[in-house]
Amino acid sequence: MEAYNLIRNKMKKNILLAFGLALSVLALSACGSQRKTENGLKYEILKKGNGREARMGDIIKGKMALSSQDSVIFSVEESETILQIMESIFPGDLNEGLLMMHEGDSAVFYIPVDSMAKYMGGVPDMFKDHVIYSIKADKFYSEEELQQENMVKAAEAKEIEKQAIEKYLKDNDLKAEPTESGLYFIMTRKGSGKTATTGQQVKVNYVGKRLDGKLFDTNIKEIAMENDMYMPQRPYEPMEVTAGVGQMIRGFDEALTMMPEGSKATLIIPFELGYGNRAVSEDIPAYSTLVFDVEMVDINR
Repeated sequence: MEAYNLIRNKMKKNILLAFGLALSVLALSACGSQRKTENGLKYEILKKGNGREARMGDIIKGKMALSSQDSVIFSVEESETILQIMESIFPGDLNEGLLMMHEGDSAVFYIPVDSMAKYMGGVPDMFKDHVIYSIKADKFYSEEELQQENMVKAAEAKEIEKQAIEKYLKDNDLKAEPTESGLYFIMTRKGSGKTATTGQQVKVNYVGKRLDGKLFDTNIKEIAMENDMYMPQRPYEPMEVTAGVGQMIRGFDEALTMMPEGSKATLIIPFELGYGNRAVSEDIPAYSTLVFDVEMVDINR
């Protein structure tokens, strides 16, 4: 589900464009300012910040683009945790460059392809001479600092979520109590078949929404077309998955062993049983409560 959601999101909005072009403009304006460390790492400081200096083990919150000589391969547009500074794998690697940064810096690092290939077991063919990292460092965290901040944010989000779920149940005239894990499971049609056990292959149809009703994914063609989500390259058929072994997010996985064959259910999945503090896409931001309408189509006996 997540892979299809990410593909669709990229089709709806070219997430590489804005940040990639902005960095290209900055790089052009900084032409001639390229430097090299004693270990041969080429870099450019596009903007100097005045925050604290990076330390070994720091986790960087910021923006990043990964590119070859002529195209952006991947980018993170919103400020989020992107990298952790580790011991260098080889002289002149990215870690060496990250340790030179300060909070507020924007920089470009040119990592030689031959060095990466030698020490890291190969580099994709799209990269020719260098793998180029364009990084804006907003804030540095130690692991302990980040964990503490995430705990505070999670606690705040959990209280907000509790009230939102109560309102959703009331507005939709639904009655449900959470399971021990926190999953809200509402059987809307009980099937007559057997219930899947852990490790069994099952086939399901699903519609995924947020609490506000925003649809973010489905494997049902008609619903995808009705909601302008249809992707011709995607097979619209029951999704096959192994029940109870962690192939799906925890809330969805738990529900698979609660549904007899032929049944339908609505799942309200708190963020702790979903994607947690990860922003999967613009449709699934961090701390998202997810609602799934699921049909257990088949259980492999």
